[in-house]
Amino acid sequence: MRLFFFLVKRVKGEQQRSSRKSKTISTIKKDKRNEERNMETLQTIETKIEKMIEQNKKDIQKAEAELVKANQAVSNAQEKLIQAQKEIDSQKYVKAKDDLWIAEHTREFYDKQLTTLKNSPLIPYEEFHAMIKDVEKFANEEQKTYFELAYEKITEINKLGDKSLEKTQSVDALLKKIVKELGKNNEDYKKSKDGAIISNLYFGISYEPRQALYHYKNQLEKLFDHILDH
Repeated sequence: MRLFFFLVKRVKGEQQRSSRKSKTISTIKKDKRNEERNMETLQTIETKIEKMIEQNKKDIQKAEAELVKANQAVSNAQEKLIQAQKEIDSQKYVKAKDDLWIAEHTREFYDKQLTTLKNSPLIPYEEFHAMIKDVEKFANEEQKTYFELAYEKITEINKLGDKSLEKTQSVDALLKKIVKELGKNNEDYKKSKDGAIISNLYFGISYEPRQALYHYKNQLEKLFDHILDH
């Protein structure tokens, strides 16, 4: 009896889902065709980002190296300045003074450059927000393609569920044939040897497998319907 009600419920459910699934799956397949384009676009954006980050790192390393050189140049110029004073050599003093001015301003330049490289955005405000919007857009479209894969898996399971149900019906018919054709619906056969009624025989035998895949098939269809609704 439970098997009968399951079959009736299943037929109604499949009729209701049929039109919705066909439209939704066609949309999903269309999304899948866009997957490679979206992936390529995401990869292009990611490559662009990585290149900018890498270039920024190189610029920082270069600025740090130049800053070290500038600091050393300042120290060298200061030493020469002191030496020129000791020697009372005006030409060396002026030369050291010029070198010190150049070294200090070079150090100042690279110090500011380093601060800019470390703290200033690498792209303009508009490009920053446009990039985030594009990444989220393409990523969301890509996520839709996974529903196609999920549907294919569910379809495979549903086919196994159909085979499970067919086998259940076959066994159910076989048991009924044993009772009717071999046992001739004998009432004594529907009781134990001590006369107790065997309920599943007395009230009509029906095969109910201990583990039926088609029961889970129904749950998977409900799950997929829920996904389609949202």
